[in-house]
Amino acid sequence: MRRLRIAAFAGMASLTGGPLAAQTVDAPASPEASPRYTFNRVDDGYLRLDNSSGQVTLCSQRNVGWACQAVPEDRAALDSEIARLQAEVDRLTTEIAALRAPAEPPRPPGDLTPRKDDGKTLTLKLPSDEDIKWAREAIEKVWRQFVDMVAEFQKGGGRKG
Repeated sequence: MRRLRIAAFAGMASLTGGPLAAQTVDAPASPEASPRYTFNRVDDGYLRLDNSSGQVTLCSQRNVGWACQAVPEDRAALDSEIARLQAEVDRLTTEIAALRAPAEPPRPPGDLTPRKDDGKTLTLKLPSDEDIKWAREAIEKVWRQFVDMVAEFQKGGGRKG
């Protein structure tokens, strides 16, 4: 019975000579329902797409009437392409999530851990009270000599002679 409906539909479409539109074969037509099959005219007959399963068949007129044969498909190639595309979607989703994540604060260009020289730690040696007393006396001596030179220069009028 089903082949008869398809054959009748295909025969009517070939008589009209117009483009073959999507038609509902198994379910009654309603404005909200999507059609189960879609037919497209080709040189040898019609391609029938099952909108629910995705199967494609070639319907053509034979000696005994209309007959439909499944179009061979390389399911393994389709499955491998689906897997490749899914992996790419996963990779891109991860990449987008990483780009949307808040950035880490910048790190200094060098290593800030203290270095050790041959197992010895570096320490800062502060001057002792003796060192400070010696430096103060040296500065006072230099200052007195400078003041004496300026006083001598002012007495002599700034000329040698």
